[in-house]
Amino acid sequence: MKLKTLILTGLAGIALTACTTAQKVQHLDLGVLQEVNNLDVYPTTTKNKAKLTKFDDKCVIEFTGNLEADKVVEQWSFKGLTLMTGGSATFAKDGTSTANNFDLYAPDVQKNFLSLRSNFHKDALAQCD
Repeated sequence: MKLKTLILTGLAGIALTACTTAQKVQHLDLGVLQEVNNLDVYPTTTKNKAKLTKFDDKCVIEFTGNLEADKVVEQWSFKGLTLMTGGSATFAKDGTSTANNFDLYAPDVQKNFLSLRSNFHKDALAQCD
């Protein structure tokens, strides 16, 4: 009986090892490429950070920061130097919020995007081309 238990335990261990060491599908081209903190931005925010994330067909920069009494979140999606979408949401301490889409053709929006984008390392940005 002990031999049977030992053999079954051994076979179960081998099967488990085979399952956990099987080749996995790799998604090396997707995910967070870089995160930066304490950026010098306008308007001035505190405790801010920006995260550059790669998706199949684009990259997204998500910026979060605290204004005087509000929290702001911006998302910018792009490929290379082409801005695809951009917008922000502001969350007030009283529980209200507002959201808006950026006019992608406005010179100040383009300038803000390029300024934010310049905070990331060129090797990380190269993966967004």
